[in-house]
Amino acid sequence: MRHVLLTIFLLVFANVAAQAADVPVIKTLPGIVVDTKAREVRLEAEVCLQHGSLELLACSPGTREHESILVVKAKPSHIVFALALLGLPPGQPGYTTEGGSYSPPGGTVVDILVRFTVARPDGKREAVEVPAWKLLKPAQSESGLERPLQWVYVGRPSEAALRAADQEGTVICLSNFTEAVLDVPFESTSVNAELLYEANPAVVPPVKTPVEIILRPTAERIVPRKVECEVVLRKGQPPMLDGKAMDMAALKDAVNAMPADVRTAVLRAEAEESVGRFMQVYDLLRDALMKVSPAVLSAKATGPAAAPLAVTVTADGKVGIGGQKLTLEEFRAKAAALLKGAEKVAISAEKSAPEKTVAEVLGVARELGIPAVMTRSEAPVEKK
Repeated sequence: MRHVLLTIFLLVFANVAAQAADVPVIKTLPGIVVDTKAREVRLEAEVCLQHGSLELLACSPGTREHESILVVKAKPSHIVFALALLGLPPGQPGYTTEGGSYSPPGGTVVDILVRFTVARPDGKREAVEVPAWKLLKPAQSESGLERPLQWVYVGRPSEAALRAADQEGTVICLSNFTEAVLDVPFESTSVNAELLYEANPAVVPPVKTPVEIILRPTAERIVPRKVECEVVLRKGQPPMLDGKAMDMAALKDAVNAMPADVRTAVLRAEAEESVGRFMQVYDLLRDALMKVSPAVLSAKATGPAAAPLAVTVTADGKVGIGGQKLTLEEFRAKAAALLKGAEKVAISAEKSAPEKTVAEVLGVARELGIPAVMTRSEAPVEKK
């Protein structure tokens, strides 16, 4: 905990100091340069693999060098904070839904470039800069990728997530890992026999070659796709599809109109619900070519939906909840008790609220398993 808090302090202090002195480049942590003017993060690295199957493009030292092309000097947690200094909000790692579908990672798209030098025929060194995806080739192929590959920033600023990322070394991933700092925005397995990518030796320089990785956030953000719907059956009430009540005919039309990505349905029913209606809805979902995951509707879910727990983040970086106004550190320390029993958190942030504080509050809620949504108000949140 102490090293994480110290890291936050050093980075925030460096950011403030740099802005005060009008210095655009921040060199606070080993192996990282944050260029706020160019809006990029530069990482010192070297080549650790020129041939072979890959689960990552880049890892941290002593972790996954056998399945990564590059090894960086910096810790994943330090890279998360470096990108946070550019104002990047946390994304969402990929995860398997209750019904068994996979929801791919989402977040801000980050362009990744790699710089290094190569020997020319005359013996002199020549600087080369290539998009990172050019270092790859499809598995079992002799030629490189023909289409650019995207990565999204999914790093989360909670202590548990940072600790896991440092332990696993998952900096820039090609297979989906929940601990990733950057990941591909589609389902990509880590099963050895099914890996999608290999190193492209025609582009990757020799092992031990020093390289610089450049991370440049774009204006594009990939939102996690909806891959699952929920149907709830309560005795004596109309079916509810994703919280909306409708009759059977409307339910059939709505299910058939679902996007192609939604191929799984969780069907929840009260224990008192009739078997006949349950099977009618079950067959309706199966006829729509959906995989159906039956579940008993818990007693907690039988009443009216609870209102989201309101949390505010003010321009001075304070967190308002339950009539209290807390510092970020106080909120983090008390979060488990403050958010206990909440089914959803609604975060309202002032327009000028610090991005890092907003990201931390979102990350804490998600680490506690509580869905969180955020809105940013144009006017300051009223202070009591």
